[in-house]
Amino acid sequence: MLEELLKYDSLGSKDELLFLLFEALPLSKDQKISDLRDYCISNHFSIGRSFDGILKLLEFMAFIKISGERVSVNEDLFDTSSINHYVSYFEQCEFAEFLFSSLNRANVIADFIKPDALKRDVSKGLFYVKDSLIPVRFFGLRNLLISVGVLGRDANLKSGDLYVKSNCSEFFEKLVVGSLAEVNRFPKRRSSLSNLKSQLARQEKLGKDAEIFVICFEQSRLQGHPSFDKIKRISDDYVNAGFDIESYNDTASVFVDRFIEVKSFSDKVEFHWSQNEVEVAKDLEQEYFLYLVDRSKMLQSDYAPMIFRNPYQMIYENEFWVREPESWKFSAPSQDNSDK
Repeated sequence: MLEELLKYDSLGSKDELLFLLFEALPLSKDQKISDLRDYCISNHFSIGRSFDGILKLLEFMAFIKISGERVSVNEDLFDTSSINHYVSYFEQCEFAEFLFSSLNRANVIADFIKPDALKRDVSKGLFYVKDSLIPVRFFGLRNLLISVGVLGRDANLKSGDLYVKSNCSEFFEKLVVGSLAEVNRFPKRRSSLSNLKSQLARQEKLGKDAEIFVICFEQSRLQGHPSFDKIKRISDDYVNAGFDIESYNDTASVFVDRFIEVKSFSDKVEFHWSQNEVEVAKDLEQEYFLYLVDRSKMLQSDYAPMIFRNPYQMIYENEFWVREPESWKFSAPSQDNSDK
């Protein structure tokens, strides 16, 4: 919904918002969007240009609900009966606070106001936002905040930077500065916990899909083996086994003698190999196989993965492969050594 909102150049002026919120929407708890548009344009002509943008803004803030061609007010968040003087509504900053709360939930405040764009004038007790660092796609929001009196321009600043008006500084510090403080702690790694969880879940699914592909590949390769149906994934049950699949070398094998570690890739051949997997590969030697699966080709009926027997020797000890450490294990020295 945010990306749809940012497509609009105009999200309305203060007067247009007041008219729509306090005169047009209260006419009915549920009305057709076309009727609402006609009424607004008939009584406030300039709103025609920004009408769609305002509706998308109010929907983003959850002030209204849109279902098909109808719109209704969410009175749990916006109840006109509880507002005595709507002319001064924006001066209370309640609207802006709702807006920034919505931006916070969408995790885009740092995209709108970057940490290095924000400064504080201690002597004046004001926050300043460097206008030139606000991305173009957020200009509609910037203009809206200027119109409703959250942001202003300081005539004494040649740069034309924006300042946060004093009546809004309390919520601004809580919602915006607080949010940016968290982002600024890790400027190069801004993945949220939810993003990290999504990434791990996706990696797990890709890995499982590749393992299932290898199971099918092995069963096809070993057609005629009396126990080909016993080829199985063990990665879920034995996470520290150091390999994913138990299989057979050929149809003459009586016992499991091919232990397969599956790695998948896309575009570029690269994979992560844990210390445990390396140690198991070293111990099992000729019985350990590494299958590298190109995910973009798994659906091709004649595709076969890259297969390496004894990958400890073929890959780990082979200078052809580029090896990069991504983590290091550190141990404290013994007490005797630390005192020397």
